[in-house]
Amino acid sequence: MAEKKVKANPTKEFFVNMLVRDILLKQAIIELIDNSIDGARKIKGNNDFEGLSIEVNFSNQKFSIKDNCGGIPLDVAENYAFRFGRPRSKKAEEAETTGIFGIGMKRALFKLGNFFTIKSKTKTTEFEIELDVEKWVVDDSANWDFEIASYKENMNNDISETGTFIEVTRLHDEIANELATTSFENEVIEHVQRRVGLDIAHGLSIIVNGKNLVGNNVALIDNTEIQSIKETYEDNGVNVKILAGIAPREGSKYKPENAGWYIYCNGRLVIAADRTSLTTWKDMENKSSGVTFHNDYAGFRGIVYFTSKYPDRLPWNTTKTGLDETSLLYLRAREKMIEIFKIVKNILDEIKKNTRDNDDGVEEKISNMSGVELTIENVEAIKDNREISIKKIVANPNPNVTITYKKPKKEADQLKELLNASSYKEVGEKTFEYYIDAEC
Repeated sequence: MAEKKVKANPTKEFFVNMLVRDILLKQAIIELIDNSIDGARKIKGNNDFEGLSIEVNFSNQKFSIKDNCGGIPLDVAENYAFRFGRPRSKKAEEAETTGIFGIGMKRALFKLGNFFTIKSKTKTTEFEIELDVEKWVVDDSANWDFEIASYKENMNNDISETGTFIEVTRLHDEIANELATTSFENEVIEHVQRRVGLDIAHGLSIIVNGKNLVGNNVALIDNTEIQSIKETYEDNGVNVKILAGIAPREGSKYKPENAGWYIYCNGRLVIAADRTSLTTWKDMENKSSGVTFHNDYAGFRGIVYFTSKYPDRLPWNTTKTGLDETSLLYLRAREKMIEIFKIVKNILDEIKKNTRDNDDGVEEKISNMSGVELTIENVEAIKDNREISIKKIVANPNPNVTITYKKPKKEADQLKELLNASSYKEVGEKTFEYYIDAEC
């Protein structure tokens, strides 16, 4: 009897559709930016990107990204960069990259459109690829390879000439419509500034539709009077740094929406201002008083950095937009996060109680303290420490206090007009000053 087999290989159309289903457009753009940043790290290290740039442009006609970050070597393009999945034989990179499963760039390109061109140049090689996705998808053969349109080897290019250019045309209709809007452009800019803010802080220039981006990084108060908590340890080839403390004021007060935990994997922010049980938010609630973290602990910031040259060991999901909640590495870190949070929480409670019972100016002094932006250098400069105290704070001997009372609006309006005051707050201040002058 002749041997028969049941075909079980996926069709390309099914594979592509499933590949792009769970990634948002802005996340796809970040994937492509990540590839450029990985190139920057390989040629410059992790904290010196001066002179390197990534330029992203998009409209309802096309999308492009261009960098001068070293380029993709020809052998990497042939054997690794465009495979669907990372081969077991692929050795870990010396740099701390964001490439995990070997699907990021392909998924992003398929998400955007039906035709893409890639041109890349290194010091010794260059190549060009063009792919008509619609033709490639309907080809039912077992050949999943992309053809290299042209290439050169044994070159002697100057490092300033190296880099990669990617252009996607024949955009999907829904993608073209989204790329055409100003609101999406603003959303992408805000997303990139937050997600890769550490790299921008270290000199990497990122330009989106002609706009230069500015890093949006977490800051903590860390000085001789009040220090941040920091713990550093190794776990299965992953370096873990946990920092927590009090953030500087944002203007006249804290913004509760910025409070919580921030988690980075190899420099990529994957969790921002988390206020769920994923981190320790539920442990921050004061259930006896019914007051939640939002109101009482808005100054809390916690940051966790996971870094490794083995990106598959990091506790992030396949789209690098969240955590793998089952990761033992993360669960072990979370136990330490809870302990560290409790230390900071006790200080915030102490500050609040001190302000309520006997305001000696400590809260006012802290509110005027500036913060330290948590760049790689600044994080390294903070010493490991499991203590935080307000005992060293030299407060104003005559601090400002808040006096609050309610009076009938009609009478308050009469005083407001009489005193030529612009607000009820100013009415209170002027009547207080009048009484001091008259009676004291």
